[in-house]
Amino acid sequence: MANRTYLPSITLDRTFEDYPLYYSDKGLYESALTSMVDVFEQALSQFDIALATRLDLYLPKDHQDTDLSTLKDYFEILKEKLNTDSLHYVWRKRADSRSHHYQVMLFTDYKQHFGDVISMDKRNEIVGHLKTAWGETMKKHYKGNERSMVQLNDRGNYSLGTRCKSTDTDIKNCVYKRMSSLAEAWQEKRYFFGSSLE
Repeated sequence: MANRTYLPSITLDRTFEDYPLYYSDKGLYESALTSMVDVFEQALSQFDIALATRLDLYLPKDHQDTDLSTLKDYFEILKEKLNTDSLHYVWRKRADSRSHHYQVMLFTDYKQHFGDVISMDKRNEIVGHLKTAWGETMKKHYKGNERSMVQLNDRGNYSLGTRCKSTDTDIKNCVYKRMSSLAEAWQEKRYFFGSSLE
């Protein structure tokens, strides 16, 4: 988990290590892009098919969350819910606006979840785990009355994520480009970014 008081170097390039990048006139943090490549390629080497899922984890309005332990506990609880030892992820805390929340790209084993058949029941079960794990984390770290929320930020209401193989160049490029938006240089004084490699 990272809570850095410095702002890393910025790139305005359109590609990074042969992956296409989300374009922002503010630029993208290079250290975040490097972590994204490492996490993404680790997940693709471990899983025959990786399931890439974009999440927004909203904190209660009056939650202080000063040490990032909330997010660490979320991933530990999620591992138990998904019955896995391997979660690959990158995250960015949106701390430049009133609605403080974490933006996450999560990579899990598609075959473990679905096997050879996509099932809405199985999809709903996984979504339930993502939300329940956040709810349990909030109970551990928050005693107030404000609401927290998990939002799946993936292709409409009925999609869980994107299936991705190491050999699918076009899909890999699409997933990385989307993930790279988490590296955008916002109007922030402190840099909150981390990954499963830390």
